[in-house]
Amino acid sequence: MASSPALDAEPSLLSATVVAGLKNLGAIISPPLTKLLIANSLKLTLHPDATIAPVPEIYANNAACAKQSEYAVVTLYAVATKHNWDGMQLRQQLEQLDSLDASAIDELCRVYEDNRRELLLRQLQVGHSFPHITDIQWRIVCDVKSSTSDCSSGVASFHINLGNFRPSSGERETIVEFVCNAEELQSLINRLKEIERHCSQVA
Repeated sequence: MASSPALDAEPSLLSATVVAGLKNLGAIISPPLTKLLIANSLKLTLHPDATIAPVPEIYANNAACAKQSEYAVVTLYAVATKHNWDGMQLRQQLEQLDSLDASAIDELCRVYEDNRRELLLRQLQVGHSFPHITDIQWRIVCDVKSSTSDCSSGVASFHINLGNFRPSSGERETIVEFVCNAEELQSLINRLKEIERHCSQVA
C-alpha cells in the first residue's frame, strides 16, 4: 500500500530519541513488558495530574531503557493526535521506521485506535486556555555588602511567583515567576487596580 504524501513530506516528526525508544519495544523490552509499558504510557498521557500506581516490573531490568521507551510512546501519541492521524496513518508512520518490532507496532496501533477519542479530547485541553492564577508567593532579595565583597547595589528586588492548586491533588503548581524592582512592582499594582476599576464599571 502506498503511503500518504503528507506523511512522506514530514519524515522528521519523531526525533531520534523517540525513534530509539520505540525500537526498544519488543526487542530490548520483552513483548509482555511492552504491552504493560504502552498501557502505562497511555495512562500517563490521559491522566497526567493523577497518581498513577507504579509498575515496578517495567523498570526492573533496564530502567533507563524503559523510561526512554515510555517517553517515546507518550510523544508518539501526542504527535499522532496533534496531526489527527487515524490508525492506518499511525501504522504507515511506524512502518517507515527501520527495525521496529511488528508486534510492538500492532500494539501501539491497537491502543491508539481504542483510545483515540480520549486522546483527542485530552489534546484539546492542552494549550487552548489561559492559565488560572489563584495564588501568589513572593520574597524580597537585597544585595548587601559582605566581608568578602565591597560591591553592593543596595537595591531590593521582588521575586514574584504566580500559581494555582490542582483540583485533583491540591498540589501547588507555578504558572509564571518573575523578578522586578520596587518601581516596576508599583507599576504592576497600579495596572491591576485599573483593571479592577474598569471591571467594576462594566459590571
